[in-house]
Amino acid sequence: MTTILSKTWALFFGFAIICLAHGLQGTLIGVRSVIEGFGFFSTGVIVAGYYVGYLSGSLLIPILLRRVGHIRVFAALASLASIAILLHSVLLDPYSWFCIRILTGISLSGIFVIMESWLNDKSTNETRGQLLSVYMIITFAFLGCGQFLLNISDPAKVDLFILVSVLLSFALLPILLSTTEQPNFSNPKSLSLKEFYIISPLGFIGALFTGLIHSAVFGYGAVYAASKELGLFEISMFMVIISSFGALSQWPIGYLSDRIDRRIILIGTTFIASGLCLLIVGSSYLSLIMFFIFVAFYSAVCLPMYSLAVAHVNDFLKPDEIVAASSSFAILVGIGAVMGPILVSSFMSLIGANGFFIYLLIGHAMLGLFGLYRMAKRAKPVDLESQYTPLPRNITAAGMELNPVTDPIDE
Repeated sequence: MTTILSKTWALFFGFAIICLAHGLQGTLIGVRSVIEGFGFFSTGVIVAGYYVGYLSGSLLIPILLRRVGHIRVFAALASLASIAILLHSVLLDPYSWFCIRILTGISLSGIFVIMESWLNDKSTNETRGQLLSVYMIITFAFLGCGQFLLNISDPAKVDLFILVSVLLSFALLPILLSTTEQPNFSNPKSLSLKEFYIISPLGFIGALFTGLIHSAVFGYGAVYAASKELGLFEISMFMVIISSFGALSQWPIGYLSDRIDRRIILIGTTFIASGLCLLIVGSSYLSLIMFFIFVAFYSAVCLPMYSLAVAHVNDFLKPDEIVAASSSFAILVGIGAVMGPILVSSFMSLIGANGFFIYLLIGHAMLGLFGLYRMAKRAKPVDLESQYTPLPRNITAAGMELNPVTDPIDE
């Protein structure tokens, strides 16, 4: 492990700084939107802009990588992300913010693709699993730490926007000054969405609803917390609880899903999440401590949805098909992620702040019901070759090659 980290420390260090900035800016944008009085729907459109850019970037960036290489594209994207966050403090209207968030989404999706393909190049069949674990730990840990940076200054001022810009620019240094050679990029093949649905209808719907739910939780969670009139530290705690407990629960839920019909675990967690949404709404009027406890339990069953859905799809694939299917899976998650913030903002416009968890309740329940329907239509596959692998929610198809149960696809 020491040998692996000695070869990849610059990549991981730069990525950690980017996650730190990403964790802060997501929460900052939500809180500042409430301060500026943009309204729930306008803010939902702003948040959706990020996912529009993220989905677009994951499709466009591979073209640039083949033309000019990883280092130049990485430097350009990090610079673009640094500029984009500063524009938020200059152009204070929802339409401008929507366009700026598209730029941010393109930048960060490209950065994730570059990081993951770079790590793939440095890994072997024996070390891929270890690198994926380090990648996941860094993602969740530094995204969570970034939330606490919200308390450094007043979100109504420009200071925090400047801090995000500084962090993104600083992240360039260890990678650009590293002697690590850039890899040859191999763009993963993909299945058509129709082919993907035929292989796994529940995986198809699971990917779509994962995008619908997770984009609302992470993209709109700070807006909900600010609308409930929580203080800055309490907003930070709300987002950190979601990230940390969701990460910690991946391993026990994965352990169960490898030994019990995976669909039962997926359906069970979604229905439990629906029930917890009701408890969260009720506890928000009674006790902040109880509210945070229920949020912790909710995140513990909500965040593993992504990994559970991926593992379920992999149950019907050969190892050398997993990366190709992951590309289609990521597109479906992206489509759902674009719609999620707009839909949750509509619920909050109609119902108020609690519409946030009402929307999540309905989303989880619909996925659970579809899962029950599919269990009646298809038996559990026998002789499973796949296994549950904890995955960060921002992983791209390129990063799926780090999964130790996959074999790289030869172009």
